[in-house]
Amino acid sequence: MTKRVVVVKLGGRALEPDGEAAALEPDGEAAAPGDALRPSGSAAPDPSGVAALAAEVAALGAPVVIVHGGGAEVTAWCGRLGVAPRFVDGLRVTDPATLEVAAAVLAGLVNKRLVARLRAAGLDAVGLAALDGGTVEAGPHARAATLGAVGAVRRVHPALLETLLGQGRVPVIASICDCDGALLNVNADDLAAALAGALHARALVLLSDAPGLRLGGSIVPRLDADSLAAALGHPDVQGGMRPKLIAARAALDAGVPRAHIAAWSGPGTLRTLIGGGGAGTTILAAADALLSHRSHS
Repeated sequence: MTKRVVVVKLGGRALEPDGEAAALEPDGEAAAPGDALRPSGSAAPDPSGVAALAAEVAALGAPVVIVHGGGAEVTAWCGRLGVAPRFVDGLRVTDPATLEVAAAVLAGLVNKRLVARLRAAGLDAVGLAALDGGTVEAGPHARAATLGAVGAVRRVHPALLETLLGQGRVPVIASICDCDGALLNVNADDLAAALAGALHARALVLLSDAPGLRLGGSIVPRLDADSLAAALGHPDVQGGMRPKLIAARAALDAGVPRAHIAAWSGPGTLRTLIGGGGAGTTILAAADALLSHRSHS
């Protein structure tokens, strides 16, 4: 591929109609693994919102991979089935019963519903789980003793995604992996970061309910890679924001020039972010931050 990929991770109410109620996880974010595209029982996402996203993806003129979670919907289905959800540091504890719900909801209902709506809006979307075609090798999370069947990405084999992208298709990937024949629930932000690195993406975009990194009551518009450690140690960084910052750091370490953390704010959101503007927080690799500074001086 001659044009560099953009990896977009969708979570939270990124495509919800304005004012739509949502079953959010702690701290107002869909706790990972898997963020929410829509809580069960709410109205369907606004078709114009899906159409706006599809139009922006088409207009980028570059291949795009979409990664999604579905944490709030997993929580809602757990509630229906009498499975109590538990979280530690913004991460879902995935016991055997929760794993069955997560796999069915993320790789099934959420993935296929999103693919259907993107296809209806004109994108040639193809739905996959991260394990399909051996795309992602995963192993038990370092905190598996506490978190249960939660995985960590070990390696990405991008050949299948590259084939789809070369055909002009848009892969839509659910955050379910496998290890030695067993399913694992994987943090969707971490998955998106790993895919971005393996595909040599020009940008990683994390779209959710979080409008960006908030420190001292204000959104931080720009952050360089060297400042990430301090940000992660800040007491304001809680819940679902920590996995996003960790994912952004992993993407930059893998050679991705920039990562964006923002909320979907309607038509123009993705195009503006990729263009270097818009709301939210942009995290730049050191060299890219220097070039950006020079271009604005």
